[in-house]
Amino acid sequence: MTLLKSWIVAVGMSFLATIANAQVLGIATNAQGSLYYSVGTAIAGIMQQKAGMATRVQPMSGSTSYTPLVNRGEVEFGLLNAVDVVNAYNGVDNFKDRKNPDLRLVGVVFPIQNGIAVPNDSPVKSLGDLKGMRIPSRFTAQSTMQFVQDAILANAHLSTSDMKGFPVADQFKGMQALGEGKVDAALSCFTCATAKEVDVALAPRGGLRFLPLPDTPEAMAAMRKIFPAARSRVFKPSPAFSGIAVPTRLFEYSSFLVASKRVPDEVVYKTVKVIHGNKPVLAETSAPMKGFDPKAMAEPSPVPYHPGAEKFYKEIGQWPPKN
Repeated sequence: MTLLKSWIVAVGMSFLATIANAQVLGIATNAQGSLYYSVGTAIAGIMQQKAGMATRVQPMSGSTSYTPLVNRGEVEFGLLNAVDVVNAYNGVDNFKDRKNPDLRLVGVVFPIQNGIAVPNDSPVKSLGDLKGMRIPSRFTAQSTMQFVQDAILANAHLSTSDMKGFPVADQFKGMQALGEGKVDAALSCFTCATAKEVDVALAPRGGLRFLPLPDTPEAMAAMRKIFPAARSRVFKPSPAFSGIAVPTRLFEYSSFLVASKRVPDEVVYKTVKVIHGNKPVLAETSAPMKGFDPKAMAEPSPVPYHPGAEKFYKEIGQWPPKN
């Protein structure tokens, strides 16, 4: 009887271990067609192929909807930009009175670039020319985009309130509205699938064209007053970019992979390690990951890093985070 019981216990433990090993990890992202979905898909693929961790993307309406799930550990990972993650952690601005204190940083995975685009044949040549025109507004499912849009407009001493607002759920609906002629300009990414679709839709008008940001200390200060993590840089024409025919200065900020403190250290450690060591595969799979810098995964932030990530960065000499 003792041997039988021991055998049953051993089989039971083996069965439970198999279930645990078969657990599918989740990465929460924005909807299909978004930058986050593209990046999340690439990361999920590398985790599965190179680290043997079964992982799948879970697309949702926006970061405000999935952040609480990541905070509670109901979805293991998520993608949040440098400002969203601070707001979510502290429960301020677009996360007002909704603290997510269990969020932990895993690492910077790619830079997000945005600009305000117009049809190429539009008479608008600069941000200042947009005053009074139709533009997407509210971004009810992707509230960060309102801050991004107003930070860009601040370069011309404008805000969305100086325009004729066209309420949309997210940036991508706003871009589609531009392609349909419902707005005169729209906040847009230029490496995402939606940008390519809108560029094609506007082909009779010459496609998309991005409006350049000025390169002055005053402009940077105006942007950072609204969006503290903002920076800008010049992008040159590339087959991977839509709407950039000449070198153009545009808006940029970092996007983090985040997790709950409830996610085991070993899972996060293996995740950071496999992302850090596989840029070529990630860049081939997802255009935004071409901007991924393995040497800059640990960026200073008021939000704590997950212990599993911190362990890896210490091992490779990238701790503490530096500007």
